[in-house]
Amino acid sequence: MNKTLLGISIMLLFTFCSEKLISQHNQLIPQPVAITFGEGFFELEKQNIVSVGDHNLHDLATYAADLWTSTSRLSFQLQNTAKTEHVNGIHLALLESYNDTLGDEGYQIRITNRLVALTANTASGLFYAVHTLNHLIFTAENNHLKSCNIIDYPRFDYRGLHLDVSRHFMPIGFIYTLLDYMAMHKLNVFHWHLVDDQGWRLEIKKYPKLAKTGAWRVPMHDRHWNDRPLINDPENATYGGYYTQDEIKDVVSYAAARNITIIPEIEMPAHVMSALAAYPQLSCTGENLGVPPGGVWPITHIYCAGNDSTFVFLEDVLHEVMALFPSEFIHIGGDEADKTNWKSCTKCQNRMTDEGLDSEDKLQSYFIHRIEKFLNAQGRKLIGWDEILEGGLPPNAAVMSWRGEKGGIEAAQMGHQVVMTPGSHCYFDHYQGDPSIEPLAIGGYTTLAKVYAYEPIPEELNADEANLVLGAQANVWTEYMPTPSQVEYMVFPRLAALSEVLWSPKEARDWGDFSRRMQTQYKRYDSLGINYALSAFQVQSKATIDSDDKYLSIELHTETHEPEIRYTLDGSNPTVQSALYEGPIQLKSSAQLKAAVFMEGQSMQQVLTRNFDLHKAFGIAAYLKYPYSSSYDGGGIFGLTDGISGSSAHNDGYWSGFREVDMVATIDLGKIQPVETISVDALQDAGSWIFFPEVVTFEGSADGEHYKQLDQVANTIPMDEKGKLTQQFSASFEVEDLRYIRIRMKNIGECPAGHSGEGQAAWLFVSEVIVY
Repeated sequence: MNKTLLGISIMLLFTFCSEKLISQHNQLIPQPVAITFGEGFFELEKQNIVSVGDHNLHDLATYAADLWTSTSRLSFQLQNTAKTEHVNGIHLALLESYNDTLGDEGYQIRITNRLVALTANTASGLFYAVHTLNHLIFTAENNHLKSCNIIDYPRFDYRGLHLDVSRHFMPIGFIYTLLDYMAMHKLNVFHWHLVDDQGWRLEIKKYPKLAKTGAWRVPMHDRHWNDRPLINDPENATYGGYYTQDEIKDVVSYAAARNITIIPEIEMPAHVMSALAAYPQLSCTGENLGVPPGGVWPITHIYCAGNDSTFVFLEDVLHEVMALFPSEFIHIGGDEADKTNWKSCTKCQNRMTDEGLDSEDKLQSYFIHRIEKFLNAQGRKLIGWDEILEGGLPPNAAVMSWRGEKGGIEAAQMGHQVVMTPGSHCYFDHYQGDPSIEPLAIGGYTTLAKVYAYEPIPEELNADEANLVLGAQANVWTEYMPTPSQVEYMVFPRLAALSEVLWSPKEARDWGDFSRRMQTQYKRYDSLGINYALSAFQVQSKATIDSDDKYLSIELHTETHEPEIRYTLDGSNPTVQSALYEGPIQLKSSAQLKAAVFMEGQSMQQVLTRNFDLHKAFGIAAYLKYPYSSSYDGGGIFGLTDGISGSSAHNDGYWSGFREVDMVATIDLGKIQPVETISVDALQDAGSWIFFPEVVTFEGSADGEHYKQLDQVANTIPMDEKGKLTQQFSASFEVEDLRYIRIRMKNIGECPAGHSGEGQAAWLFVSEVIVY
């Protein structure tokens, strides 16, 4: 439900309120629809009675009292009192008549000097009122709550968080913890990704080998995720785990008490190698390739769509799944199915003939239609990734749009419900800060501010189509998150930003105010022991070359609102006494810049370190025999001579990438001059198909026609060396009078034998040529 117009009208009712007073006292995330502050305070320690007007609210009141005790360190007494006028304390009550503005999840809080009244249409609304009051208690000085009136309700009905527990199994205790964190952010859907190639995580009683075999794989933690070979070795498959059905039932009940619906995802027809390791006869080939210990691409080993046993198996599995999960939607995946095996499978081709299907895409559509018909007969709805649009969308299916918003727009225009989760803004496995100092991630770059800027309703949709957008969710894929602590780091604080996008009125969104309120949110995270990221405090630099006057103009910026940035140019760590950044810094000589954000006299510890080397070739465009990739241009025409060496992250913007071809660069120094040293750097990240050059040849010339080899340096680091490595290749020669310099870096051409990309084009990455 989109309540933007209602939000505007409510906000206008409160325009008399002082914005300064709101800013001073409102630290709430997500931002409520309307809040006004009055005179006086409610003293918690003197009025610690919690009462309910309906005995059906007793469990909620008990939950609230425990929550508030944990936050305030006060104890609360419970009692039943029907009328608020008889109360000196906190009172929870359902409204006597339904308030259309509040809806099912909205609430009102009224705080006076003697009463805190929480009212709503439903227990769900009261639950969110309880959490809002808990936020207020956390920020209250000496447990004194400022008098106020809050009217609040969500903009979207679907406010979700997805967690992949297949790539890395997460302990059941962490699932409970995550549900509590979702509740405090007013999220109401937990999308539980229980099945993928790398592990089947749900007990199915009719098919016990799914858990016995499909839940376990051979550990290969010492190798990059995308450099782990397929292996079928059940005796050494010791890494993994699964949830029993009793555990699932308890989690579902726990979530429901927190107004959270759990949507299970049971992948099909692809991302199912864990299932096929247990029951290989359900594939087209009958092969048992084992449970993959790492990445698989392309995903060709999938369910056989021509085998009726496949559908018997899936319906049996889904029967048990539906008995555990009462959710309206059942997620069936439907993504990234490579249909190569279907093309050569006799059963699949016979199915296509019998059903009059002229393509394998339509065979997948048949597959999804058949599963949807089964789910609909059980009173459930199918939801899948946007690939289920290919070949024709089932009549009642909902679409989860992840490859941008195109699939969601198409589905909504066809009259289907949509959940937006584009990789650009909602994939929390992406880097949230400088990749060179962040933990290893899958790629991408999705900062806190970028998440906060997301708008789930595309401009292409009209009002009726927009109403089909149920909401959005964050996706947490765990290839590079082996532990709960790492999941927390990637989720928080970005989940706070998305929670405000999905709950609060669009018109109320303000990055500066949100950034201010996040300072309190970080303190709440500290109190809860959440391992959150401080990436939003990282300082970024942007260097602009003046190629005529040969200097760098360096701008510093950070996502933090109105930041205090202090910096040094001598390589020392900045302190509160260091220079305050007030505008672009001009560099006319080499320097090591360090910069950090300071708050209340303390460094936020996210120190930017950047070396600027203004050497003889600085600011001179290099002529390239073979062009670099448009995806990795290293900063453009001056990318190889901008004075900036790249970090260990290939996507930091400073590396020029050459796919399958050599790097051959010629630099004209403008005049003949003595040259003492020449060096060039390179990067190796085998998991990303990036390798050091086989050999680097350095050449020089006085006239640009007759070149002399100055030195040749061979690489000595093995191609299978683990990690992200950088290496400087330096020429050793006597001083030469030169004008032209040419560097040849030999690309290995193809990924080597035994590599996950064996035979595929290899990358060569170069960031800076340095000449002295």
